[in-house]
Amino acid sequence: MRILYDGRIFQKQKTGGINRYFAEIISGLPADYHPLVTGVEDLGKNAPRHPNLEQPHFKLFRPGRISVRLRDRWWKPRLLGGLDLFHPTYYDLTSGYALSDFKCPMVTTVHDLIHARFPLQSDDAAEIIQAQRESVLRADRVVCVSKSTERDLLEFIPEAAGKIDVIYHGSSFPVNGACEATDIHENPSFLYVGGRWGYKNFQLLLRAFAKAASLVPNIRLVLAGYPLAPEERWQMHFLGIADRVTSVVFPEEPALEQLYRKSIALLYPSRYEGFGLPPVEAMACSCPAIVSNQPALLEVCGAAALHCDADDSVELSRLMRIIHDDPVRRAGLIAAGRDRVARFTWRATARILLDVCVQGARIQGHAIAATHAVPQAGESF
Repeated sequence: MRILYDGRIFQKQKTGGINRYFAEIISGLPADYHPLVTGVEDLGKNAPRHPNLEQPHFKLFRPGRISVRLRDRWWKPRLLGGLDLFHPTYYDLTSGYALSDFKCPMVTTVHDLIHARFPLQSDDAAEIIQAQRESVLRADRVVCVSKSTERDLLEFIPEAAGKIDVIYHGSSFPVNGACEATDIHENPSFLYVGGRWGYKNFQLLLRAFAKAASLVPNIRLVLAGYPLAPEERWQMHFLGIADRVTSVVFPEEPALEQLYRKSIALLYPSRYEGFGLPPVEAMACSCPAIVSNQPALLEVCGAAALHCDADDSVELSRLMRIIHDDPVRRAGLIAAGRDRVARFTWRATARILLDVCVQGARIQGHAIAATHAVPQAGESF
């Protein structure tokens, strides 16, 4: 089976949840499948690994009018004509491609409805909302990463009803309690992982940490992800916590795993998530999570995390002190987290998604090139 993934997300994200999702599902395809990632040469840190992975790429040359014509009339038809399935990694495609180019069946994954829910938080929201809508309507099957995302999708694009499958993300880190740091209370650090813009609610997190730090003098905050912006540094300065915050810029996976295992808790007070990958990774690494009571995080974390109102910095600060001061409560959350995270594996994600992809190809009566049998529930590749 030849599946083409337009590589837009590998252009947009150096690392991140959607980037990780596609790297894992491509890597999890059966060995006799043929995945192609087009439109991008550098797949970044979370590069998919598959024995048959191809990265077809057409380099434009001068004069442009001739190379574009050659690409569109000769190269693209040869590439697209032999496909069994198209699965874009994002809603807008890489340069030179349009949804109308693809005549084969198509599966689209919807990770969230953030631009529709908060249209004023990005300058390109209108374009992405339209591209998302077109991608969902064109798809033969639509994958949502949580039931919460499915509800949001049906609110904004009700025409998607009847072709949605809910498939959860997984965790890339092994569940191993023996790896928990032994000096965790000697140097107690809270951890934040991911982007810090808008709906991520990072300013509230800083205010809550400042309140907790005024009462618990030895705690620190570690940020894993993007470099600190000047306005973030100023806010930390005015809150009096600049010397309590450490930034680790885009840590490699082993380093990120150790940050989870050495942290007293993950802080994740986001106002909106489609799934929420960091709390799942934290649970796998024996790191309790304090998350907002946003629907997707309630769905994914359940009682294995502490939940707070996304508008209440005082409540978040109180929960930070509870998890710092009460080792029995913390140990209970760690145990519950290990049990909870067992249901979130990339192997299961890839297996179920493969079934959906094959169903999508069969919807149109499309011939499936590979002879590999789709694994049933409980089986592995």
